[in-house]
This record gives sequence, C-alpha cells and structure tokens, in this order.
Amino acid sequence: MKRMLRIAICDDDKRLLEVLEREVRSWAKERQEICSVELFITAEAFLFAWEEKKDMDVLLLDIEMPGMDGMELARLLRGKGDRTEIIFVTGIPDYAPEGYDLEAVSYLVKPVKRERLCTALDRAREKAGRRNAILAPVCAGELERIYVSDICFLEGAGHETILRKRDGANIVCKARLQELEQELQEKSEAFFKPHRSYLISLDHVERITKKEIQMEGGILIPIARGKWESLNRAYVLYFRNQCAAL
Repeated sequence: MKRMLRIAICDDDKRLLEVLEREVRSWAKERQEICSVELFITAEAFLFAWEEKKDMDVLLLDIEMPGMDGMELARLLRGKGDRTEIIFVTGIPDYAPEGYDLEAVSYLVKPVKRERLCTALDRAREKAGRRNAILAPVCAGELERIYVSDICFLEGAGHETILRKRDGANIVCKARLQELEQELQEKSEAFFKPHRSYLISLDHVERITKKEIQMEGGILIPIARGKWESLNRAYVLYFRNQCAAL
C-alpha cells in the first residue's frame, strides 16, 4: 500500500470547497493515489487542526477569507518551519508574487481549470514525496535518495543492510540496520521490527501467520518468539489510523 497523501482545502466558499474536493478525489483516483481530504471554511479552523497533528502534506488555500486570510496563514506556517506544500486558489491574481515568496507550489486563479489543478497537485505530490525520503549510503562517499513509501523491508547483514524496494530491487546500504531503523521510525509509523534482523513496512504486508510475514512479492519474513502479538496489535492499529483519516 502506498503512503497516504494528506490533503486539506481551506476556503470560505462552501460551494467551491465541494467542487475542489470532487476534483481532488478525481485526480487521486486517476493517479491511483491513496489520500485523505479535509475541508476547512476558515484559516483558524485549519490552524487548530494543524496544531494538533502537524501532518498535512498539501494545502489548497484561498487568500481572501474572514478573520485570518490565506497569506497570514501561510506566513505563520512557514514561520513555524512547516513545509506543507501550499497551492493558492484565489480570485485575485495580485498576490501571486507574495505567494511564490512563501514557496507555494502554484498559484491558481478562480475559476480553476482542471488541467492546471491536476498539474499543481502532481507537483505538490512530488515535492511532498521528496520530503519523506532517506539518504542511504550505498558506497564510500555516495548517497542514494530513497522514498520511504518505496521501502518494503530491510534486512541486517552485519555492518550492512539490504534494503528491499516495492519494485523488487535490492539496495545494499553501508549502514547497520539499527541506524536506518531510527531514521525510518522518525519519519513514519509504518515500520515495525518483527525480528532482530528485519525491519518491515506495514504498508507492504500481505499476510501474517504465527511464524512468518508474507510481504508484497511473496517474500517471507520470520517472526521472532514473543513478537507475534505485538506485531498484530501494531498492524491493526496502523490500519485503523489510516482508515480513520480517509
């Protein structure tokens, strides 16, 4: 399963909110993207939700709204170090230079053309994906960027780690499993260690038995004694959280 892309839409026009939501879900279906879409009619409402989780990937943001406007919200987010990919959606083109100063992905003028919206969402998805990546040492002095969502599992092999990607490719990393484990668990709650030599992504599990885990591609990973119950709890909790965000 792909990592879920979390998208928010903030606009005081309820009709436009519904239109944008339909277009975003249509884009996600066409791209075979798993995403959650949250709607907000004020910047304050979005900010309250953001303060709770700070886990949004993309924000479609109107500028002129009652109370805090979109530019104020964007400046506040950037001031707090937030890297949510912002797509401004507004009826006023005059704000475009300031929008790009705030590192917006795109600036769309209402009425929004579907082609331009899809292009902006494609760019935002790509940028959000780059944020959620690790730099794996593959040989002396060389690093390879690997998206977290592409990692199926890792197998420790002494001073090295074999990283298995979802496309079946194996990458030999010049780092111990424990080093990569710490970095990955900081970036995603999807990773679990069922055995001292393995770290798996729950996103890519197909089946769990008492003794082993079947990953995508049919590869079997052993479960250490005493790990089966905690693995099942982690697996159920992870997917409950994913479904709750839909």
